[in-house]
Amino acid sequence: MISLRDLYSLIENTFDFLLVIDNNEKINYVSPLMGKVCFENSNVLGKQLIDLLDKNSLKSFRHAMNKVSQNHRGVLVTFSTETADSIPITMKVTFTKSETGGVFLVFGEQADSLQRIENWEKDERIKELSCLYAVAEWIEASTTIKDFFTKLPPYLTEGMQYPEEATVYSIYQGIQYGQRPVTSKFIKVRLYIGGQIKGHIQVGYINDKKDLLPEESKMLKQIGRMLSLALEKKELSEKVSLKQNQQEEYIIHLKELETEIAKRESELVSQKTRLKTVNSYLTRVNETMQESGRKFDDMFKAIPDRVLMIDLNWNVIMSNRDDIIPGDKCFQACFNRNTFCTDCQLSKIAKEKIPISVTIKDDQKYWEIHALPVFNKNEKVEGIMEFYKDVTLEKTYEQQIHQADKLASLGELVSGIGHEINNPNQFIRGNINIVKQAFEDLLPIVDEYQKKHPDLKIARLKYAFFRKHILDLVDDMNQGTERIKKIVEGLRGFARKDDGLLNDIVNINALILTTKRLVKNEVYKSAHMDLKLSDGIKLFPGNSQKMEQVLVNLIVNAAQSIPDHKKGQITVSTLMEGETLVVIVEDNGKGMNEETKKQIFDPFFTTKRGKGGTGLGLSIAYRIIEEHGGYISVFSESGKGTKFTIKIPI
Repeated sequence: MISLRDLYSLIENTFDFLLVIDNNEKINYVSPLMGKVCFENSNVLGKQLIDLLDKNSLKSFRHAMNKVSQNHRGVLVTFSTETADSIPITMKVTFTKSETGGVFLVFGEQADSLQRIENWEKDERIKELSCLYAVAEWIEASTTIKDFFTKLPPYLTEGMQYPEEATVYSIYQGIQYGQRPVTSKFIKVRLYIGGQIKGHIQVGYINDKKDLLPEESKMLKQIGRMLSLALEKKELSEKVSLKQNQQEEYIIHLKELETEIAKRESELVSQKTRLKTVNSYLTRVNETMQESGRKFDDMFKAIPDRVLMIDLNWNVIMSNRDDIIPGDKCFQACFNRNTFCTDCQLSKIAKEKIPISVTIKDDQKYWEIHALPVFNKNEKVEGIMEFYKDVTLEKTYEQQIHQADKLASLGELVSGIGHEINNPNQFIRGNINIVKQAFEDLLPIVDEYQKKHPDLKIARLKYAFFRKHILDLVDDMNQGTERIKKIVEGLRGFARKDDGLLNDIVNINALILTTKRLVKNEVYKSAHMDLKLSDGIKLFPGNSQKMEQVLVNLIVNAAQSIPDHKKGQITVSTLMEGETLVVIVEDNGKGMNEETKKQIFDPFFTTKRGKGGTGLGLSIAYRIIEEHGGYISVFSESGKGTKFTIKIPI
């Protein structure tokens, strides 16, 4: 490692005179030439300035030392001793910070050589040498390599032309220190330890406006060589110290181990017999537990319902289903949701410590969930055991029973209303014919009267207009009563209890006309209905009421598929393909996507759940057509409409 005396020799290669003074004005070092010329080889080390300088020089020194300690550089002083024949010498003073508080370096040369060198160059050289001194002293003072590199930047930047804007960045054995220069201009020196590059030091400025001097590069190279040697010695010293400490710790630990081993040997001998007995017992217990575990696992997985154990953060602990992975959130594993269920009972169970049973709906399925609290040894709830039972079928049966009750009630209501409507309608039908005959008899008489009274009005209408339209009005009334009769008969037939037998002779065209009257109010709110009924349609054995149910369902569904902003078109067609009857119900509504088309004939599938749909209409229609030996198919495109085709062999 380089010593301060070696550094002093390096400085003396540039300057004739060198004087090192500490903060207490005590002489720490004097160069040989200066000791000979200025102090006549007197031993001045350890003495105070006040003992060596005259009053003027002492005053000049103190003024310069005060300035440089406040970051001024290269302050000139006049040096002369108390001896009568002393020759004044012009010197420069600089200050270097150190661990001991800092030292003052006083440089000078014989005669006026200091003045002959350009002041700027001299100042820079003084700064560089001062920096070298500070770094060398910091090497000696630092306790570890990490400590050295961590605190190196402020010592190194003092040697730069612009210390405040300089940055120092070091890498040593892969560890980075300081601030990396952000500009492309920087100087770099590698650190060689044992012939290998162990790191480097980079020095630059915070921007590219400042140029780097050759003297600064030279200074960094000198510091690099000095550091390489010093670090190699310091590493070796640390390794030796570490090895010595490790050896001492090893010896102490070895003695402790020997004592412990001796103690353990005696204990092991006595425990060996007991361990054999315990081991045999544990083996039997382990085999029993493994067998019990296998049985429990088989029983657990054999439970038909889905079972989960979850913690208080909704994490699945275990499950009897292979597709549910421990660690998943329960709402993700069971319902494919991204957040917990709005009706989650977890917090209530944890708080009240009681089992809870709830029924929830997920998409098209209903789940009955029984949740039981799981307690720890402190009687606190640490999780929940949940049993999931699919009760969709039961719920569906409930809905079917409810719907059947409603239909039964509706049938009775329709039958009663039909009777109440039919009675007064019979009076109207009977009387309207009498009214017509009366008008036919009276009108000739009134015609004769009108000839004599041309301004005659009846019902505030001119007689000519009244005479022209009155019988048409009576005919319209008669047709209206007939229509009421047919509607009532259709409603009573639709509500009539069906025995399910296929013993009717079905006229499909007549059924379609009846169905049109039944669904008129439902359809004409949203669509126009067009019938294309072919002649020559053959009759076939079947169940008229069931076929009417199929037609009502298809036509109402078509009307409900028409968007609100659009006037729809529904077309019902019949034709014969050889010996096969074909019925087509087509609309220009919203249509269906592929996924919906695959499920429309499934029981309980509906796209109108929010509007009261049960999902049974098309599945029942499908079954009815199958009972008649035929089949029903669908073609649909989203946004373009839907076409149902029924084919029944005659």
